[in-house]
Amino acid sequence: MARVGVALFNYEDGGRTVDGVYEFANLRRAFADVDSHPALILFCEAKNYKDHAGQAKYAAAEALSDQLGVPYVVEIGSMARGPLPPAIFYNPNVLVLRRWWNEDDPGVYDDQRNIARFAVRGSAPNAADRTEFLAWVHHWEPLSGDVRLEEARRASRTGAQSLPVIGGGDLNATASGKHLPQRDWMAAPYNVRSHKGVCGPDGRWGPDTRAIDYLIGVWAEDRQERRDGCGLHAVAEMAWQLDRSRPILPTVNDGIDACGALLIDWLLVNDAMKPHVTPGSYRVHIPDPGLPYPSDHRLVTVVLDL
Repeated sequence: MARVGVALFNYEDGGRTVDGVYEFANLRRAFADVDSHPALILFCEAKNYKDHAGQAKYAAAEALSDQLGVPYVVEIGSMARGPLPPAIFYNPNVLVLRRWWNEDDPGVYDDQRNIARFAVRGSAPNAADRTEFLAWVHHWEPLSGDVRLEEARRASRTGAQSLPVIGGGDLNATASGKHLPQRDWMAAPYNVRSHKGVCGPDGRWGPDTRAIDYLIGVWAEDRQERRDGCGLHAVAEMAWQLDRSRPILPTVNDGIDACGALLIDWLLVNDAMKPHVTPGSYRVHIPDPGLPYPSDHRLVTVVLDL
């Protein structure tokens, strides 16, 4: 059995400054307190990383390698709405990438984009017997719950996969359930609450949970469990179910979103992957309060036993 660490991080603007240059010291600082080097990093906001012969993407991989002491290979994903697609960084000594659709590849369907097929190198001495799993990374629409619901529909097929699946990304939405971080929706400005919220028939605003609930199910307060959903499970919630004395933390840093930070950076697993999640390994990394934030989002990590 091989231990495979997975990290999820939205690096604000990919480290690109207002002057158009890239700064990766904060990327290194964000990973400074990880318990062990992740074999896979699900990365959001690889802004213009393909420009100038991929100089920025290779610099980001080098910065991560320098910080964590292992090699990283990077692949850039697809995004239709702008030049800040998601990406994957992986340690080739641990993982073998077997499939990844590039943005301009012919014959690709939208629901196949940003999904990697990996083999675990140490799980067997030959290619035919190695353990495989799928990993996806998405950065969903920040302004419209209707668009996010359509994005969730495209991601939902991974819930029924026979292969183990882990997915993650800045999904720009929370899920139902009072046990999750909450926002004061009525106090937030209209444009802020309308992006991630929804107005009920009584005129009061609350979270728009449709997209995440579509994947993981609607929370039933009376039974303290989810119903329906497309076969995916939130790793944050799995950790909380093991120890309810530890609250589920927001993944956006304090003061970034008006009137309360939410859990919007999700790690999700399907039924086949669920037994491989190492109990107690899920962690939201809180930045050093004495320093500026490395990003507007927090680093999230988990360990898989495959």
